[in-house]
Amino acid sequence: MTSTTAVSCLSRAPRPDARLRLFCFHHAGGGASFFSSWAARVPSGVDVLPVQLPGREARYREPRFQDAGELVEALARDLAPCLDEGPWAAYGHSMGALVATALATARLREGGRGPEALFLGAYAAPHLTPTLPAPDRYEDRELARLLVDFGGLDPQFLEREDWLRVLLPIVRDDLRICASHARAGLPDPDDERARLPLVVEAFAGIDDPLVDPATVQAWERYTRDFRMALVPGGHFFPRAEPGPFFARLNRSLARLLGEPAPAGPPAAPG
Repeated sequence: MTSTTAVSCLSRAPRPDARLRLFCFHHAGGGASFFSSWAARVPSGVDVLPVQLPGREARYREPRFQDAGELVEALARDLAPCLDEGPWAAYGHSMGALVATALATARLREGGRGPEALFLGAYAAPHLTPTLPAPDRYEDRELARLLVDFGGLDPQFLEREDWLRVLLPIVRDDLRICASHARAGLPDPDDERARLPLVVEAFAGIDDPLVDPATVQAWERYTRDFRMALVPGGHFFPRAEPGPFFARLNRSLARLLGEPAPAGPPAAPG
C-alpha cells in the first residue's frame, strides 16, 4: 500500500508502508482516544487507524448520528478510498462491534473490498437482548451511575454536572445507534446463506457485568468462520487487562500477516 489518502473520520492518513490496516471503532460514549496506545502493542506491519465518530473529541462540533443505517452509510462512503487500497481488518468494541460488522456487510454487499477479519469485543450478538440499555430508560443520574458501575466513567465525574451535561447526550445518541441495529443491514442470523465469508473473532471479558459470554458466542450465526476468546477483565478489558487480550489479538494479526505468532502470555481458554 502506497497511498496517503486522508478521510475526515481518521485523525491522520494511513501509513503507506503498512501491510494491514486495522480500523478501530469505539464504544458508546467513547472516542478514538480509546485506541491511543494500540499502535505500540500490535505487530509493526499493522497500521492502527481509530475511527472518530462525529460529535466528540476532535469532531465535537459536528452533528452526531442517531441511526445505525445512516452512520454505516456515511462511514462506507468516507472510508471507501482507504478500504479499497489494500488488506484491512476491523476491531469494534461494544457499540463498535455493531458498527464494524455493519460496515463489513455493506462493503461485501456492494462488491467492495471486504475485511480480512473482524474482531469484536464486549457486545452481544444483535438479535439477542441488547447489551446496552435503551437510550431513554434512565434519568441522567441513573445513567451516569450505570456508566460508573461497568467502568465507563470515573466516579469523580458524578459530581461534575458541567461534564455530565456534555457526556450524557453523546451516550444517549450512541445508545440510539445501538437500538436501531435492525436498520444497520446486518446478515440475517437465521439464514446460513447470508453468513459473512470471513473470520470473525469475538472477545468477552470474564468479569464483564454487562455482557454474558454466551451472548458474544452467538455472533457465530453471522459468519462462516467464527472464533471466540475469553479474556480477563470487565467491559473495557483492552484498557484494564491489556496483556492477555493483545496476546490473543496479536496471534490473529500475525496469522493475517503470514508471520510467526508472537510470544506472549496465553489468553484464557475460549
